[in-house]
Amino acid sequence: MNSDNQNKNQSLTLNDIVLMAALELSGGDTSQRFTAEELLVKAWKIDKRAFGLRGFEQEYPDSNILYTKLMGKSGLVRTGFLKKIAGKTYTITEAGLSIASSLQPTESETKIKIDRQLHDAIVKIINHPIFIKWLETSGKEPARFRDAMWFWGLAPGIPSKTGKERIAVIEKNLNEAKKRVQEAGGKIAIEARGFSKETKNQFSDFDDRKGYLFLDLLDIKRCIEFHNSLKERFEKELKYMLKEN
Repeated sequence: MNSDNQNKNQSLTLNDIVLMAALELSGGDTSQRFTAEELLVKAWKIDKRAFGLRGFEQEYPDSNILYTKLMGKSGLVRTGFLKKIAGKTYTITEAGLSIASSLQPTESETKIKIDRQLHDAIVKIINHPIFIKWLETSGKEPARFRDAMWFWGLAPGIPSKTGKERIAVIEKNLNEAKKRVQEAGGKIAIEARGFSKETKNQFSDFDDRKGYLFLDLLDIKRCIEFHNSLKERFEKELKYMLKEN
């Protein structure tokens, strides 16, 4: 370990180091399981002096140190930062992700995996031709209400309740995506298969090898701004379409 890493780790508690190890093992996914043994080795690699077996710190980790930090009275499981699944298997919680992400400045690169329903909803938004046209024209398009209707999934004659629900779902998904990124201080991992060329041109953070696009808080805010701009631009038309009969 170089002197820079030693100085950095001296400012961290043992619990902090375990959380950083858990973050690495989870990849920012709260459903990703890891064993106590994996956690021990990862924490030891981060700081061998702190987690090494006394007298053999550079050669072997000390499991007793880890278990105290996991299951002790003020351990990470009891405080809700890690969750014990079964035996010696654990996951990191949302609270744990938030804390761990704040401990290392490079954690803006954390890749947060989200549930499939939210994932698909975000894909539908960022890959939609109307959203891409809005980005390409710096907000000048769309100029026609029917284009906004296409994005929202509305059609003439749609029941008012149904139309309002569809718009509300879009808002809910965008706000949830924003919340996930804010809490964990990272980026949402989106599978990029099936993305249009135009979409890829608008987003630069791709992992071509694994086929992922990573969206940060600014990207999510752009989506929210787009949705709100449509609501403002076509306020009268939308209100008329969704008025109660």
